[in-house]
Amino acid sequence: MTSKHVGVASTPASNPRLGRALFYIHQQTRVISEPLIKAKLSQLIAAGEAMGYAVTLKDHKVVTGAIAVEFAAQAGIGQQRLITEVLPKLKEADLVTYTLDTATASLATIEEFVGLSGRIIDQAMKVTEKYMPTEVEFAVLHCTELASWAPLTWDQHAEQLHNRGFPDSVIAEAMKLTLAAGVNQRVKSADLGEYVIYNPNVWSAHHISIAAFLKGLPPAERDSLLGLCEQAANSPGLVLTSYSSFQPGMLSSARKVGLVQAATVKSSVTSGQQTYVFSPMLESEDDKLQTTEVLHQRKLFVAHILYGHEKAIASRGRILDPRVLVKALLRSGSVGPASNIASDYHLLEANGIVAVRPSDDIPGRAYLELVKREIVEGGLGWIEASHGGGNGAGADLSSLNPPTAWTSPEADRANLPDTGAAMEIAESAILRLREARKEAASAARYDVP
Repeated sequence: MTSKHVGVASTPASNPRLGRALFYIHQQTRVISEPLIKAKLSQLIAAGEAMGYAVTLKDHKVVTGAIAVEFAAQAGIGQQRLITEVLPKLKEADLVTYTLDTATASLATIEEFVGLSGRIIDQAMKVTEKYMPTEVEFAVLHCTELASWAPLTWDQHAEQLHNRGFPDSVIAEAMKLTLAAGVNQRVKSADLGEYVIYNPNVWSAHHISIAAFLKGLPPAERDSLLGLCEQAANSPGLVLTSYSSFQPGMLSSARKVGLVQAATVKSSVTSGQQTYVFSPMLESEDDKLQTTEVLHQRKLFVAHILYGHEKAIASRGRILDPRVLVKALLRSGSVGPASNIASDYHLLEANGIVAVRPSDDIPGRAYLELVKREIVEGGLGWIEASHGGGNGAGADLSSLNPPTAWTSPEADRANLPDTGAAMEIAESAILRLREARKEAASAARYDVP
């Protein structure tokens, strides 16, 4: 990234926030169906896929070629592309080193250094630069980062990008691309007479509490949204039915604009599914993590364990405590053996959160081994926040039936229809957030007009 892409004092653009923006784009592009949009964002998409793959490798230290290729396949990266493009880029960025089998020209081993030189959001821009995005793609990255910080009118947003050195033609195309991709959204302000551009993740960067600015909404709107958002923040990972006291349209609207995040897990075995609701993680909290929660790995782990726990209750008729299982995994580094580990934990295994090791002594059984401690520790914290911290009966792995498919919050937003009047209520929170930004401008890093 050249110096002309660095923001001026009123609109600073830091590599960590741009790195986080890359992951916002990476998550969103998975639900883009229009080939032209994907083509225009191709280098950002490739960089995001490479970083997503690197995060999967994190904490594995040395990975065999066969496992590395399988991880790549799970990420949608073919073996040839892995060897000729992705690994060379990651090596140039000092995230991995690897060896090839000279006899077969196949991958032999990978040694990963992901996270050793900084947070994932810091390293993301190093990898992005290796992919040499176009100027429009760089503008898209900045556009995404800016909209995730503060809602601005169309003209104000364009002005901020202009201050970062982008020409008007590039700005216009980049802003339209973010809307077409769905990574940014817009809402019409009757008072301002123009659109306000925002990113559904804007709530993550908010430095005053949601309650502080929702108090400025009319009572009926405020009380419903406030109660909903507080429940998601205080009890992360509750099932959707726990929100039955709120109007369905209100909850759908809050999911659509990003006030809360919903993730759905499905099981092909039981033909069932369950949706869990989370609160956006504040940027200040995310900054403390090695692996950004923009990738939803903590949500994936929590939903995985809770889904299995709930299905165990339904099918076995006895109360099991998933906290005991997770604590044992953290304490001992592995749990098991059980017969279903090898087949039922592939989502967590594919994301590099755990590993599965077949038992040498008991055929057909396997151990679940801890890989990403940070993710599992964070997941335990969320489970305890929602389900208490007591010591219940331990969950038997053979009783858990984990899911086989996962719908991310980005896909959830893309799949939800607009809900008319209820949507307007949630959108009013966006406009109120904009006003709250103005009120706090003296303490914020952006000078919001």
